[in-house]
Amino acid sequence: MSAEQWFEDYAGAVYSYILMQVRDPHIAEELTQETFVKVVEKGHQFDGRSAVKTWIFRIAYTTTLNHYRKKHPLTHYLDKEFHIFGGHPSTQETALLNAQETQFYEALRKLKKSYRQVILLRHIQGFSTKDTAVVLDSSEGKVKMSLKRAIAAFKKELEKGGMSHETLYRR
Repeated sequence: MSAEQWFEDYAGAVYSYILMQVRDPHIAEELTQETFVKVVEKGHQFDGRSAVKTWIFRIAYTTTLNHYRKKHPLTHYLDKEFHIFGGHPSTQETALLNAQETQFYEALRKLKKSYRQVILLRHIQGFSTKDTAVVLDSSEGKVKMSLKRAIAAFKKELEKGGMSHETLYRR
């Protein structure tokens, strides 16, 4: 498969993964492009030991990590307010949904970085434990334990924000 096909198949998922971390569409777009430039440059190094998607997400993970290390080391660690949703809701239902989604992302943002990463990869991107371990350069056992702890911490954050178990599973 060609790098162009990889871009078509995975660019949207990579963009959303990066956007959930950087919370800025322009930066997410730049980092997605940078990720795929590296994919093209390193395409010959792909050896098939993992799935293509896993390999690409590993590149996206390190690209995003390097972005913060080089360009914004303090911004990444400060709890800065951000706005995920633009515009004004047109109905009460939309307003409620946006509030719940905002709470969801705020709770996710409050988790420590390793917990946030494992939730993003396992539950939002749908990676297997094995592939998550490859992306994070970790062991499967560590991923399993981190996920268990991350989910517990995430639930606590959601409850602090007023979300109940029923609210989470209503969708």
